[in-house]
Amino acid sequence: MTGILSIKNKLRDFCRKQDEIVSPIFRFIWMLIIFVTIQKMFHYSDLGSKKEITVLLSVLTALLPDGFLFVMAGALIGLHAFSVSLEVGAVFVVMYIIMFCVYIRFFPKYAYAMFLVPVFYVLGIPYAAPIAVAVIAGLGGMVPAVMGVVLYFFAGSVSEISRLLATEDVENEIEAFKMLSDVIIHNKEMYVAMIIFAVTIAVTSVLAKFSYDYAIYIAIAGGTVINILSSIFAGYVMSNDVDMAKVVFGSLIGIIFAVIVRAGQGILDYQHTERVQFEDDDYFYYVKAVPKIDSEKKNKKAASKEDSKEVRKTKKTKSSESRKERPRKDQQYDEQPAAMQYDEQPSRREYTQEYVQPQEYAHPQYDDLQTDQLKKILSEEE
Repeated sequence: MTGILSIKNKLRDFCRKQDEIVSPIFRFIWMLIIFVTIQKMFHYSDLGSKKEITVLLSVLTALLPDGFLFVMAGALIGLHAFSVSLEVGAVFVVMYIIMFCVYIRFFPKYAYAMFLVPVFYVLGIPYAAPIAVAVIAGLGGMVPAVMGVVLYFFAGSVSEISRLLATEDVENEIEAFKMLSDVIIHNKEMYVAMIIFAVTIAVTSVLAKFSYDYAIYIAIAGGTVINILSSIFAGYVMSNDVDMAKVVFGSLIGIIFAVIVRAGQGILDYQHTERVQFEDDDYFYYVKAVPKIDSEKKNKKAASKEDSKEVRKTKKTKSSESRKERPRKDQQYDEQPAAMQYDEQPSRREYTQEYVQPQEYAHPQYDDLQTDQLKKILSEEE
């Protein structure tokens, strides 16, 4: 674990230092994957199917803000849709305008979630998509993911319509237009997939928001169970045979993808959880802080603790040496004059003769006066 964390930290530090170079490269790779996926779903225009167009659009969207991905992808899909027929292009324009209005109004930051779903469909693991979207985007990715499902099923219908229109037959054209209306109104499989995606993403995102320990991992497990059960139930309702191996395999891929994403964001150390509560004039706050496991920080803390221990040891040794050098009280009294030793009780005469007035405290102005007073006292005693 320590070795994996150290490798992750080195990659993170490298990406932070070279962010101006690394970030556009990663964005270009991601945009290239999206546009290659679109080209596989829609391949009806000779101009739009060129590799140069795919690379150019990937470069532009990698350098421009995220909102341009929605516009560029829509323009490319529209070009392919109008290449099939005018009616297909018109239906796509209306459908994409509705998606665009929902996207701009409510979910302007999650365009990638809409195109992540078709990527998983093209890879043959659609059951991994809702778990991945839930971990990456959270509850905000639910509506874009549902729009991605609609986009994929629309691509499948356009493929069938293009096959029917290839033969110049009136009956085929009528059937093609009927299929075009059914793609939005009577496509039960699409609606079931939309419900499965919405429920799985909602359950996973809500469970991940709780403050109990290991919430994100419990949310991933709960979302996987909901994904499998809802897929089986949907197959039962629609009287379709469900490929359980495909469902379970896709869900496992989603778990692995989600765990990798979570590990990239940081591994939480629940053993050192701290809870704090405080208040102000308006609210009372309960804060739970869970630290992230970081090998470098651990090494730094261990080194600082060792340094502090060494500093304490040196301070203790210095204090003990200084105590040894200090003279004790009895030693101080031994160095004083013999008249100050209270063990041998001297007589008053000896005391006055030996310790009448120490030279260091004597005042020359009062010397004669004090000696006269002492003489009087002695004479009275005799």
